[in-house]
Amino acid sequence: MTTISESKSEERLIIGSQLKKARKLLRFEPEEVAKEINVSSVDIISWEKEQSKPNLKQLEALANFYGRDIDYFVRETPTVPEKIEFRGKPEQSLRDLPLEVRTVLSRFDDLCRSALEFETLLNKKRETKLPHFKESEHPKNATRALREKFNVGDKPLSNLRNRLEDEGIRIFELPVPEDAFSGFSFWHKEYGPCILLNYNETKGKKNFTLAHELAHLLYNHEATLCYIPQRFGRARRDEEYNANQFAIELLLPKSGVIEDFKKRNLSVTPSQKELGQLANKWGVSIQALGYRLENFELIKKGYIETLLEPKPFRRRSRTPKWEKQLGKRYVEISFEAHQKGIVSTGKLAHSLGITIREAMREIEQRFRK
Repeated sequence: MTTISESKSEERLIIGSQLKKARKLLRFEPEEVAKEINVSSVDIISWEKEQSKPNLKQLEALANFYGRDIDYFVRETPTVPEKIEFRGKPEQSLRDLPLEVRTVLSRFDDLCRSALEFETLLNKKRETKLPHFKESEHPKNATRALREKFNVGDKPLSNLRNRLEDEGIRIFELPVPEDAFSGFSFWHKEYGPCILLNYNETKGKKNFTLAHELAHLLYNHEATLCYIPQRFGRARRDEEYNANQFAIELLLPKSGVIEDFKKRNLSVTPSQKELGQLANKWGVSIQALGYRLENFELIKKGYIETLLEPKPFRRRSRTPKWEKQLGKRYVEISFEAHQKGIVSTGKLAHSLGITIREAMREIEQRFRK
């Protein structure tokens, strides 16, 4: 628990650039922040330039507004993306998103930073082993090279998240309020390649988003925040269109899908159950599979529009929700750092987004003799 003396010490140690980073990531102007915490915009600018300091109450208000802990403001951290390409819903900008949506980006940044910190402390920094493609490289050629790397031929690409994490990508899933966006990705000079997925989406949709965001990374696009509609085939021919094509080619290779469809002896109007079984095998949504099959003229044109994507169904699992969101690799390295005495129980709990009591219970279950 923070003492009064510690709080006063934190007030003196506030780093102005950290206040600015927190604000810039969420794309707020000083005037907007000032209005929310009941100060003047001159105060916000003055604090960021370290010409003056916020008091503890103001600092807490800033932390709550930015979705950060106070300790974020007292030590230098890696930079946040200067520019974010927002490809959201039509006629919407990043600044139109509600605060609770924008602060998901703060949590994502914290996770990437914690992962790098733990890896550095344990001397386990990951090597990135991914290829890069020029914008002129057609998605078919790019995905063919990637499938050869994974040695899967034209078969379903299972465990894509695990495979990409093995290649050095940091991948996290967090609930996105109102399903305001599907994914976020950037290639950071210190964190490396990072992808955020909307935990609320179906497994197939998340897999497609993962492949879509992977395209942005491999084609060296700017930090990108994407909303991917079900009818993604109607996107303009831009970076989003190419990322969708990359995802389709990667997850649904032509020869493999056609062979599987014919082997099942399906009609031009297969049932939703039949399409669901096929989609599940290939790790995509019914819509993504349906559009692909329409393009191959295997099912009736427009037929997929008559079907509804099933609502997300989550089987009860012994694996806690927070562990699914953070991924096995991040969770394991967090507990290893604690076991070796590098981080405290409080730091562990914070990095996992759980209470100290829950963290202590997990420690006991994982390491009892």
